[in-house]
Amino acid sequence: MTDKTVRYTRSEKTEATRDRLLEAGISLLSEQGYHGTGLKQILDLVKVPKGSFYNYFNSKEQFTAEIINEYSDWLLDAFDAILEKQPDDPRSAILQAYDVLIAHFEAEGCQKGCLIGNLAAEIGGSSDACRDAMRRTLRLWKQRFVVLVAEGQSKGQFRRDVPAEALTDLFWSTWEGALLRMRIDRDTVKLRQQLDLLLNTLYR
Repeated sequence: MTDKTVRYTRSEKTEATRDRLLEAGISLLSEQGYHGTGLKQILDLVKVPKGSFYNYFNSKEQFTAEIINEYSDWLLDAFDAILEKQPDDPRSAILQAYDVLIAHFEAEGCQKGCLIGNLAAEIGGSSDACRDAMRRTLRLWKQRFVVLVAEGQSKGQFRRDVPAEALTDLFWSTWEGALLRMRIDRDTVKLRQQLDLLLNTLYR
């Protein structure tokens, strides 16, 4: 075995461990929040020695910022996959995308909600790194969503007296608020009602 092969194998192992740490972080922070989740709990779950954490991340704050990016990339990839299947019907595409998300929340017992919204409420005002990651998420989501709304307006599916960007901002704010309500109620009844109200009343 050559030195080059050894280095490649170690690199793969390092990347795999890093990915497992991010995956565990997404799960625990979604349910317990930033302050409720200790690094030891994450490291124990992944079976990584405490001292090794800093081989992968500089700090808990930087770790959380990367968790936000990882989580948002997963959401955006899922959103894009749904849009590819329904390119000519913006309203149906939005409904389908968010129905998939709601089903995901229901499968988790309505305990976690949106990691981005949860962390924004908890540390959005205190962590520059995490706030930058959240801004990236919002910017990338908004780029996709505003195009859908504008297309829906051109097809007569959505009202035209309000700019597409304003309707997009309304959707984000209403959706995130409804997710907080979901965690309180432990069901998705109000969440589905809010989605219906947005798309079938306020957007029309």
